[in-house]
Amino acid sequence: MGAMRIYNSFLVRCWLIQDSSQGERSVIDVEHIQTGASTRAASLTEAERWVFKTCHAARVNSEETLDAGGAAGRQPASGDSKNSTRE
Repeated sequence: MGAMRIYNSFLVRCWLIQDSSQGERSVIDVEHIQTGASTRAASLTEAERWVFKTCHAARVNSEETLDAGGAAGRQPASGDSKNSTRE
């Protein structure tokens, strides 16, 4: 069996906040597009841990769905589109 690729998309937002009492700090919001799950982190390292944890959970969920006969996590074939309609 060949390698299985599971695609995940994330939206990352980053703010640098200047505060006279605390100095400069960062706030990073990360959202997993497929599930809507999100987190707020204080560093890219913290955000990266969450991203990989989320990817792993998505892979496990996808494998369970595939075992049940579904098509979760499959990459669109050429010509497929999320917005296409079939008659």
